[in-house]
Amino acid sequence: MKINITKATLLEGIQIISSGVSSRTTLPILHNFLMETQNGKLKLVRTDMEMATVHFVAAEVEEKGNITVPLKEFADIIKNLPDDKEITLTSDENNKLHIKSGKSKFWVIGTPKSEYPSIPEVEHTGSMVLDPLQVQQMIEKTAFSASTQETRYILNGLLWNNTKDGFEIVATDGGRLAVASQGALDASQEFKIIIPTKILTELCRFISIAKPDKDTKLEVNVTANQVSFMMNETTFISRLIEGNFPNYKQVIPSKTTIKFEAFTKELLASTRRAALCAGEFGSVVKYKMENNTLTVSSNSQNMDFTDELPVDYTGEVFEASFKPQYIIDVLKTVTTDKVLFSFVNASQPVLIEPAGEAIFKYVIMPMRA
Repeated sequence: MKINITKATLLEGIQIISSGVSSRTTLPILHNFLMETQNGKLKLVRTDMEMATVHFVAAEVEEKGNITVPLKEFADIIKNLPDDKEITLTSDENNKLHIKSGKSKFWVIGTPKSEYPSIPEVEHTGSMVLDPLQVQQMIEKTAFSASTQETRYILNGLLWNNTKDGFEIVATDGGRLAVASQGALDASQEFKIIIPTKILTELCRFISIAKPDKDTKLEVNVTANQVSFMMNETTFISRLIEGNFPNYKQVIPSKTTIKFEAFTKELLASTRRAALCAGEFGSVVKYKMENNTLTVSSNSQNMDFTDELPVDYTGEVFEASFKPQYIIDVLKTVTTDKVLFSFVNASQPVLIEPAGEAIFKYVIMPMRA
């Protein structure tokens, strides 16, 4: 293999394939990434056996070929090469990769492509074409509610549920729930799949880097055990999580009689102050509504905190307690000026909605004060 490429192009490609793939592995080959020429371009591939990233970059291909090399060492070399010099990459019969830029020369020991895990082919049957920015928003508004505990494997992903009534992305860790919804993607293709949070987080990061315009589309392909996302020259592939996602619809309160509406930024700031005062173990923030006033309070062994905010509430005195970080995580995603809290009672889950944006719903279990 022999190619010529610019430093900026190669670094951008390395950045795209390097994040999101776990570096914790007992298989040395997974510390490498694959480079190969294909259709007059340079193909970069990285996998950790659970997900894979494939990215094509423009390059001048003098000789076709492929090789795998350690990602970290290669990236460090490329970063330190001159900015204004073209880079020449050449692999030889001994699986050495020679790197030349101006008068600077390196060589790195690599391994043949045959030793690298094979990447499954993307099946394009039943493809869906989505707006990447809308998908990004739905993921970012929900992913924070997914579980990070390895013992709750089913909850380590986001449910994508498409029916004739609409499309929803759902996340829960058992103590909170986040739902983002829109119209059905395709009435003829209903599906319910659980996608690992890791690949969706990486997809959002890539969309932010790529800055797609209004005409850019995201192609999604789903098979029995795999999902892929394709945009421009980049493809993300991941296994699906097998199992039954909890019946989330039954925990969303429907008959709420106790409600208050508050200014989002004010409530977020007050709750953050309360979190500073709450103890670490079993810490709670208390919300007490009375006479158009919301009293936010918390206490620990060494500190106490109270604050008052104006709210639209004239009912009987009502108080509920929550894990402060759960409230903070929701309020950080809300972009509307006001946020609506709806209760059945103090012991049942609260429904939180951005005022005027019913497409996003958040449910949090209360805590015992």
